[in-house]
Amino acid sequence: MRKLLSFSLIVAAAVALTGCAPASQADLVSGLKPICKTFTTGHALDSLTANSDLKKLPDTKFTPGLTSSAVETKVITEGKGSKLVGNQLIYMEYEGLNGGTGKVFQSSKHDGTDTVVQYLKKDSQPNFCDALTGIPVGSRVAILFPAKIAHAGNGIPSLNVGKSDSLVFVLDIKSAALPYALGTAGSPQSGFPAIVFATDGTPGFTFSKSAAPTTLKTEKLIAGNGDTVKDGDTVTLNYSGIVYGGKSTFDSSWAKGQPAQFTLTKTSMIKGFYQTMMGAKVGDRIVTIIPPKLGYGDAATGSIPANSTLVFVIDILDTKHQ
Repeated sequence: MRKLLSFSLIVAAAVALTGCAPASQADLVSGLKPICKTFTTGHALDSLTANSDLKKLPDTKFTPGLTSSAVETKVITEGKGSKLVGNQLIYMEYEGLNGGTGKVFQSSKHDGTDTVVQYLKKDSQPNFCDALTGIPVGSRVAILFPAKIAHAGNGIPSLNVGKSDSLVFVLDIKSAALPYALGTAGSPQSGFPAIVFATDGTPGFTFSKSAAPTTLKTEKLIAGNGDTVKDGDTVTLNYSGIVYGGKSTFDSSWAKGQPAQFTLTKTSMIKGFYQTMMGAKVGDRIVTIIPPKLGYGDAATGSIPANSTLVFVIDILDTKHQ
């Protein structure tokens, strides 16, 4: 997963993915309460102009020496998709400029071949989440990060950014994953552990004293109405895994603070996880019980003992078809 700006380090890489969430799911997202603060405008970007056509390069221009006491966002072209709410992975194309000099220091090609992936995490620094929450998918926006926020007044010598130089990003928001599973509430089934979710979304497990199932079992706590997951897709999801009857998880994206991305193939993951994902939909919250023969079998793996039955809770947040 690529990030545009993380703790004042600009990262460049390439992702070529297609697809977006269906309109019905966009309606669900639009009705959510924002997780991050809604973007704020100001006058520091008054001189900034950019091409309004997202099919063309931004060709951003402004009077050099931009500065502000706070982060400012300017909508150049307003999209028609769902509004960003925060704690979402987004796909975008961008242009990064030195606010002090007006020079471009980094840019995507804006032809779909080098899309950037950024996670809008609440209270991250620099705070893209607050700068973009409330912006509709499909928009082109400019964001001004003052020097003290962008790089703590230290500059970024590798990009010829001085200590007093602000940073300006012009972003095309191409698509966005869900912040968490969204859809129709399902019904818990007998034989599954009871799942309780903390305020941050992290699931907790309570097991009965019954023996673990010997075949693959799945239940949907939430049935999504998004795109269907297919072989070869790049999926974005939150998950927690625990040994059946255990007290602590052996792996959890929730605990790591942001969703994970996987390319789904039969050879890239255990059989039970692959089978659970095939045919699932974006928005689903699935609990799956995976017997040893579809897990790690008689081989111990890390903290997972040999012949373990595994349980996963999975929120499917996005899928991209190759």
